Amino acid sequence: MANRPIKMPVFDLSGKTAIITGGSKGIGYGIAATFARFGANVVITARTASAVEEAVIEINAKYCTTGLCMGVPADSSKQKDIDHVIDMTTETFGKLDILVNNAGVSGKTAKVLTDDCDEANFRAVTDTNLLGVFLFSKAAAKRFTEQGTGGKIINIASVGGLVGGPGVIAYGASKAGVISLTKTLANELGRDNITVIAVCPGYVVTPLNEDVFLDKEGNHTKIYDLSVKSTAIRRLGEIEEIAGPVTAIACDCFSYMTGSAVVIDGGQTIGR
Repeated sequence: MANRPIKMPVFDLSGKTAIITGGSKGIGYGIAATFARFGANVVITARTASAVEEAVIEINAKYCTTGLCMGVPADSSKQKDIDHVIDMTTETFGKLDILVNNAGVSGKTAKVLTDDCDEANFRAVTDTNLLGVFLFSKAAAKRFTEQGTGGKIINIASVGGLVGGPGVIAYGASKAGVISLTKTLANELGRDNITVIAVCPGYVVTPLNEDVFLDKEGNHTKIYDLSVKSTAIRRLGEIEEIAGPVTAIACDCFSYMTGSAVVIDGGQTIGR
């Protein structure tokens, strides 16, 4: 049997519309900027209106090519806010193609038997990191099916959801839940041409964790140095090294991938 002509992969988001939650800073901002550079219309959310506004101005000025960036302040764990974001997106751009559930919090670093590791902290973390992903994914999937176009959901999990670590029980549990939720959503939604993928970053310095990795003078902390030693390539990741793979996954050439948990961690989880 002769080889048939092979269609070349196309890394292009022109004409696509994407929502990126937690898109005003860190990895979310990097994903939004990269999506914009590859032609997508981008809608970013965050709880702080001023942060959203600043990010939108920057992305439109520096990264947008054929699309536009719009911001909608929202709390990803609130159904009313989620519905408003999706309605604003489709009213402005006519459709929704991609949802990136990136919004997340780390919570207090506290071991399980200490007073700081309490119900309030656990709920605060899981409400954003897990409940928010569930609510936003369900709302987006409903819109995808109403449109009849299919769609793609990319959930930003963490290697913290794959391995245990001291002091981060709520964060680890929430990210493990995101990975499991991804697999179930992929199973249920595949018949509607909706794919769902989790991305599990390793150590990347972002506004969410910079106080752990850097001291007040900007020097590396002991935790930073220990984290570097735990990776195979002996360095921490950059925001672009997460945003790039997420952008590739969002493109049509990854249309056969669903239910996967893609690990991007510099070899952190393969052992030292």
